[in-house]
Parts: sequence; C-alpha cells; structure tokens
Amino acid sequence: MVSHWYPIEESDDTIFVTAPFRHVRSVEMPVSAEETWAALTGDDVSSWTAGMKELRWTSERPFGVGTTREVRMRGNFVLRERFYRWEEGYRKTFTGVESSHPIFRFLAEDYVVEPTRHGGSCLTWRFAAQVRPEWGPFGRLLDWMLFRPVGRSHIEGMRERLSVGH
Repeated sequence: MVSHWYPIEESDDTIFVTAPFRHVRSVEMPVSAEETWAALTGDDVSSWTAGMKELRWTSERPFGVGTTREVRMRGNFVLRERFYRWEEGYRKTFTGVESSHPIFRFLAEDYVVEPTRHGGSCLTWRFAAQVRPEWGPFGRLLDWMLFRPVGRSHIEGMRERLSVGH
C-alpha cells in the first residue's frame, strides 16, 4: 500500500515534442487491429512487460476519455494514469497523474493501432517523460536502464504474446 502519492503534472501532446526523454516504436503485429486493441485494453498487459507486476483498471468499462488505471512496477513503484484521448479501436493516450516516488515531472504514452494490407496490424507506441529537477543528474541513466528496456519489452513482449498460435 502506498503511504504517500507524489503529483505528476498532467501533460498533453506537446510533451511528445518537448520532453527530454522520448521514444517511438512501431511494430507489425501478426493479428488484426481488433485483436491488438483488445490486448492493449485487456487485463493481462503486465504478463508480457518486464518489470511490471500488475496493471489494474480503476474505471468501469466501457473505457473512454477520463479512464484511469494503476500500474505497479518492480521496486514498489506505482503509477496512476488518466487517459485524455480514447478513440475506440484505434488510439489511446494517457498522462501520468501521480506516483509512489517523486521521479516524474511529466509522463505520457500514446498508442495507435492500424490495420495492415495483409490482415495484421501495426502498433505505434510513443513515450515521453521529464524527470523532476532533483532527478536530473540521473535522467539519462534512468532512461537507459529503465525507460528504454521497459518500453521495448512492453511492445516486443506484446508482439511475441500475440504471435503464439498464429
């Protein structure tokens, strides 16, 4: 249980241009856009993301703008998120709103799912963050040791999971 929550400044799409830590990954998925979207909005995202212990939706379905969720990572780090964009079956974007450790000043992720010509889909994921000033000297290290590998495992792990049986 988290005893104290640290606010994260809510962000919008400008963070994907201005943040010091930004990553973009596009991967071809072996399943339809509908199946990819279902996996992204399902309850077992933590099963394929390294370091993620649990993802819990804290809003009722159907999801939309304003939907919230809580993500528990290794090291007792917990992040609360709020979706400011939700285009069902196509795109969702969240901003971090608070966390159990005072690391982030801003944090956002964007997911876009598009069908491909061959019946599969393409997932494009964007991550953007700015750490708080006191974490500034460690920002690049956090990016190299945490942000990049977790993001890579999140997207690549999903592709591997969806590839099973296809």
